[in-house]
Amino acid sequence: MEYIDNLPAMDLMRSEKMTFVQLIMPVESAHRAVSNLGELGLLQFRDLNADKSPFQRTFVNQVKRCAEMSRKLRFFKDQIHKAGLLSSARPALQPDVDLEELETQLAEHEHELIEMNSNSEKLRQTYNELLEFKMVLQKAGGFVVSSKSNGVPEERELDENVYSNDDYADTASLLEQDVRSGPSNQSGLRFISGIISKSNALRFERMLFRATRGNMLFNQSPADAPIIDPVSTEMVEKTIFVVFFSGEQAKTKILKICEAFGASCYPVPDDITKQRQITREVLSRLSELETTLDAGLSHRNKALTSIGFHLTKWMNMVSREKAVFDTLNMLNFDVTKKCLVGEGWCPIFAKTQIQEALQRATFDSNSQVGIIFHVMDAMESPPTYFRTNGFTNAFQEIVDAYGVARYQEANPAVYTVITFPFLFAVMFGDWGHGICLLLGALVLIARERKLGSQKLGSFMEMLFGGRYVLLLMSLFSIYCGLIYNEFFSIPFNIFGGSAYKCRNDSCSPMDAFSKTFYSEETSFGGRTYGRLGNSEIDVDAEPDSARQHHEEFNFSEVFVHQMIHSIEFVLGAVSNTASYLRLWALSLAHSELSTVFFEKVLKLAWGYDNIIIRLVGLAVFAFATAFILLMMETLSAFLHALRLHWVEYQNKFYYGDGYKFRPFSFATLTDDDD
Repeated sequence: MEYIDNLPAMDLMRSEKMTFVQLIMPVESAHRAVSNLGELGLLQFRDLNADKSPFQRTFVNQVKRCAEMSRKLRFFKDQIHKAGLLSSARPALQPDVDLEELETQLAEHEHELIEMNSNSEKLRQTYNELLEFKMVLQKAGGFVVSSKSNGVPEERELDENVYSNDDYADTASLLEQDVRSGPSNQSGLRFISGIISKSNALRFERMLFRATRGNMLFNQSPADAPIIDPVSTEMVEKTIFVVFFSGEQAKTKILKICEAFGASCYPVPDDITKQRQITREVLSRLSELETTLDAGLSHRNKALTSIGFHLTKWMNMVSREKAVFDTLNMLNFDVTKKCLVGEGWCPIFAKTQIQEALQRATFDSNSQVGIIFHVMDAMESPPTYFRTNGFTNAFQEIVDAYGVARYQEANPAVYTVITFPFLFAVMFGDWGHGICLLLGALVLIARERKLGSQKLGSFMEMLFGGRYVLLLMSLFSIYCGLIYNEFFSIPFNIFGGSAYKCRNDSCSPMDAFSKTFYSEETSFGGRTYGRLGNSEIDVDAEPDSARQHHEEFNFSEVFVHQMIHSIEFVLGAVSNTASYLRLWALSLAHSELSTVFFEKVLKLAWGYDNIIIRLVGLAVFAFATAFILLMMETLSAFLHALRLHWVEYQNKFYYGDGYKFRPFSFATLTDDDD
């Protein structure tokens, strides 16, 4: 540890020097102290209650209250989004929150909003039912009046495919017999009118026919437009129906079938005068309900707008309070139960800032006892903390994805800043494609402030986070492309022949192996008649005293030991050789793909004296360049460069078994932490 402490200060090559500290805070100032440390974000607390469940901790009730308030705030947020309203911009945050007052205020808002939603839902359901009733009166009323004035038609108005069952072929319809008998028997004819979903109309008709054994007449007419279902509140295409039947038993069956199929039945009088009177009443009630619903919606939107103005501030307040109490649950009481004891890690450079934050907490809470802050010795290894910026953060994340460095271990991210984009460019060398990547990276960097404040999708967030990696990858691609003399696969001999022979398909792994064997043969050419063990250190030159101290030879142990090392060597050689051959393979593949798209698509289409063929060829070439070369090939080269760094480079010297420094900070809180 003394050697590590004497190392010179390095920002990125070595992690920050850490120290283990202990805090002894009076209860009255503990909340303010932890809140100040959360603002500072430079102290990682150690959980001293790891053996306790969340329900056994001291401040579990406060955490539950914060969770309940978070639920109410999420409910408000959902209601605001459903209403199509926008919450206001994030206002200035207050350091302390009066949970009692805020909890009461949120409960009142929730009760008011739930009551308004319930009343609005009931009124909306009544309004939709009246809409259906109006449609039934318009459509079914015509059926009823027509049947009364003209009599029921002798032929049933049903599709033949509905009654194709042979079981009913010979069954005489009692209803038809009554109809044929004359108007005197028409007094026993009844009807049920209603509305049903269009998708269920055919099955509904078949079920009615089978239940009544054909003793019914079914008339239907589709609604003029989709309407809102009163139960599901969804837009549904519906059909108005009228069922004519005879007998009380048939009525009971039909009503049960209507209930089973979710059909809504509405009473329609057979008198045209009564129909018009009921229609006027329905229209009057619809007009009144529209006015009431509009007034209720306006009042609800005003309430939601008022809530939305404070919503962001409240959500941040509650999430911060919950984070503070979660951190306080990691602390222990001392023997007097008047102080909270906390332990954690902090960078050495941050000790002064932490002490100042604790002093402010003591002053703001009017505590008579100060907070004790002192350094302790720790047996465990400190966490790893690298101070990064917007440029180096993405490269550090690439390294940390493989494994976090040990404390004060050499950081591969220092070299990855250059080696990663360079190896990518070796496989993606084309300065035309590099310019396209450069333009995309510059757009992300130019809109950095705007995109950084927005909530992006997973893909765009990853792309935005690696904007500077993309910038260096594009610059190195332009550099290698100029050396390769390629611009969208078009050769530009600017600097003479290509300096990289790997772009030539005549380069192959066998050349490397053959040259190795040839060099070894020439180097030992003059030693044909030498001794078998001839080497720089001769075996015979070993002193006799050394031979006498050899351990007993055990062939099986030596065989197993050498076999293990041989297998490891062979596997490592194959893995490394195959990995680095990807540089040649992907570089050649990118070049060949670019050549194929240029010669077989663009150049071939340009050979025709037809503007349409040329435009089609240009469109296909642009599509292939954008989606295959600039997306798929970029991803392929990126992943192979990633593997070269993780497997073939970092495993040679990098342990990567440390753990990251995760301080308590309000800046790292997200919506998921509510």
